[in-house]
Amino acid sequence: MINQQHQTLHQASFGFNPFSRYFMLSLASFEYFSIQGVPFILFAWVGMWVLRPIATLLHELGHGILAWALTNDEVAVRAGKVSGKQFRVSKRFSIEFSFRNGQEGCTKYTEAKSSIFSRFLILLGGPSASLFFMVQSGYLLFSQSLNLWVELPLISWFCCNALGFLRAVIPMRLKATESFPDGPPSDGLQIFKLFFRKN
Repeated sequence: MINQQHQTLHQASFGFNPFSRYFMLSLASFEYFSIQGVPFILFAWVGMWVLRPIATLLHELGHGILAWALTNDEVAVRAGKVSGKQFRVSKRFSIEFSFRNGQEGCTKYTEAKSSIFSRFLILLGGPSASLFFMVQSGYLLFSQSLNLWVELPLISWFCCNALGFLRAVIPMRLKATESFPDGPPSDGLQIFKLFFRKN
């Protein structure tokens, strides 16, 4: 999600049989969704809560790195609650991070200094980052034989990035927060407005 300063919020096997894969996934699902699997589900849920701010940060870095590369403006990336820990990466790039309100994030830069195409690429950067980590973790989960205690946090990581990707690409207003009382627009909604808003 972008918030411009212009006030616009902006078994590794290559021959793995797919039927065998779905059969294995069904067995795994059966084990997880049983009485014995409840502790593992709770572990994965806690993992999502812990990893969500990191997934948000990587999503916003997808925006921020492109904003830094495509503009000459100062870029500020935030993930989590306002007034988090601040880091100055370079003269034009800063990061603010907090584990609180981990689903909230924004990238600030001056919209007026960039073209529509540049803004489009910057908006795509966040969902692209989330999609990359979702596909990467999904590949490891579905095509590799992993230890349970590696698999569980990887499930959490996959879910965090999948949720982040879906929240970003669906054109809608997200849940209102302290920083965005009207609800911040998703990246998908901002892209829609970028090309179809009335002049």
